[in-house]
Order: sequence, then C-alpha cells, then structure tokens
Amino acid sequence: MYAVLGVWEMDPARDEAQQSALEGIVAGVSQLPGLVKGYWSDYEDPGRSHTFIVFSDRDAAVAFADNVRGNAENQTRSGVRNISLDIVAVKATT
Repeated sequence: MYAVLGVWEMDPARDEAQQSALEGIVAGVSQLPGLVKGYWSDYEDPGRSHTFIVFSDRDAAVAFADNVRGNAENQTRSGVRNISLDIVAVKATT
C-alpha cells in the first residue's frame, strides 16, 4: 500500500468554502480506483490541516497526487494552499 500525505495551509476566514469543497472532495476521492481509506484532519493550529489518503498501489497514489497538484487554482479559490504532498510506502498497519 501507498499513502499520499498532505500538509495544507488553511485560511480560517474561508472555513465555510473549505467545508463545502471538502464534501465534494471526499465524495470524489471515495470513487477513485485503488482507494483503501482517506483521512482529512484539523491540526491544533486552525490554519493547518493534514491529509492521509491510502491506496492499494503506487500507481493509484501517484495519479491522485498528480491530480491534487494540478488543482492548485481551485484550492486557492477556497483559501487552501498545499505546503507538501508526499507519496510514502505503508510498511505496517494494525
């Protein structure tokens, strides 16, 4: 398995737009081939968020990450900026 780890800067003033966008993102991601599980989280700092999206194979993870990177314009409109997006191999689960 592979995961796409994201760190995001969130504009707290755009919370409503971000929540609306998140609902659409979750619905779309849930339909992706190879998806195992996705997690979207808030950080202690209201201006930060982390994502952890797990795929069954590296190709699916790479395709997802490429799509996310190509969507920067829509992210900006919602007050979101990607700080980092990494593809990692999952070594163990519980």
